[in-house]
Amino acid sequence: MGLFAGLAWLVGRLLPLGRRGWLVFGGLAIFSAAAEWLQPLVGRSFEWTDVLYGWAGAASVCATWRWRRILRWAALSALCLVPLVWEGAMFGMEFHAFPVLAKPGALWAERGWSLNGVDLSISRRKGFRLNGLPRGKGGAYPGAFREPACKDWRGTQSLNLELFWPEAIPAIFAVRVDDRPENPPYAERFQRELSVTQGWNSIQIPAEEMAWASGGRPMRLDDIRRWGVFLVSDVCFDYFLIRNVRLERKEEGP
Repeated sequence: MGLFAGLAWLVGRLLPLGRRGWLVFGGLAIFSAAAEWLQPLVGRSFEWTDVLYGWAGAASVCATWRWRRILRWAALSALCLVPLVWEGAMFGMEFHAFPVLAKPGALWAERGWSLNGVDLSISRRKGFRLNGLPRGKGGAYPGAFREPACKDWRGTQSLNLELFWPEAIPAIFAVRVDDRPENPPYAERFQRELSVTQGWNSIQIPAEEMAWASGGRPMRLDDIRRWGVFLVSDVCFDYFLIRNVRLERKEEGP
């Protein structure tokens, strides 16, 4: 939001006062939408909220050129708080939904995805659809990753999810869990590979397995940084689906 407010101010200062309104806002609105639309090409997902933030930032300047400076800064400051409030609300909703990790139809689950070699569309009924990119535009290990709001996975029994594979030929997928930031190497993360067949596949990974990284060290289940699902097999595909991603809690005794 602040970036587009700054761009509106810089561009508007170069134009006569009468042309600083809709002309500048229209150009920046198109630029904001185009920049977000191109993000899947570099591994990031399209977010309508980012487009709206850009429009709001540009509008806060373009609509207030004749206001007193203190009022303009007050309006811009109030708008800048909107993303913080929104992100806080989304975080709170996701935290409250735990042990659910991804739920189609929930606002909080439509954001925060890191994509590799796929783009994402969401259906409340079918789940999270990972669409393959054209040959040459994707990359190795296409899949999706997410940082959980609740990082403490202790006291859980298993990680459960459903994965739909539409192709007739079986494929190898991997479920990955990181307890370290950035992109830890294979030996420093938990990763389980499994074979899936055509149709819906129910996947359940016991917490006892997730307690150990691939290299043999204990995982910090109290500080999980990221989880993800990706395709290991080097095969052509149109899409695959994931849904009902949740942690199963251990049953507490009487």
